[in-house]
Amino acid sequence: MKTPILIVVFSIFCVKNILAQNTTIAGFFPTIDHSGALSNRFSYNSYLFGAIKPYSSTEGSSRALYLYAENGLSYKITDKLSFTNSYVYERQQPFETNARNEHRLFQQLTLKLPFNKFSLKQRLRFDERFIQNIQTNSFDFSHRLRYLLGGSFEFNDNWYLMTYSEFFFNTTKGAKFQFNENWTALQIGYNINKKKCY
Repeated sequence: MKTPILIVVFSIFCVKNILAQNTTIAGFFPTIDHSGALSNRFSYNSYLFGAIKPYSSTEGSSRALYLYAENGLSYKITDKLSFTNSYVYERQQPFETNARNEHRLFQQLTLKLPFNKFSLKQRLRFDERFIQNIQTNSFDFSHRLRYLLGGSFEFNDNWYLMTYSEFFFNTTKGAKFQFNENWTALQIGYNINKKKCY
């Protein structure tokens, strides 16, 4: 099972080197990711995190880049395929005078393919975004399509390694359909109970 992990990790980092934008954020991202079952078919999730840059060479101090809160409800279509509807609140530069709010709804399909200790994940998401215009204090509407490819590997019952790459495409009416963003991550996780949540 080592080969699929290497293929996914290698593919993700090759794509990042080819397509990723020049912007790089160094910092830390405190995160709480909680999910649970409501029934055999329905589950919920709550995902909270902040992006904090510990030091800026121009400003000489730390600052929070944004705060993010997501709450969703999922329906399990099959053991491997699920549909999720979710609400997101995001605040950029939360403690600055130019702070900007965004309210977002999204719908997504997630396909998970387990292979012993390795798991492959694909996700297709459509975002409807209401982004605050700071000058007019109104909210402009836009939307985008997102595709995520990732994988995870269990070291034991608690510790696991996860990697993914997500591609963002602009789909707003009147705008050119185009690739405009890429997020790539390599993470180590710890399960606090026996149920696997990744």
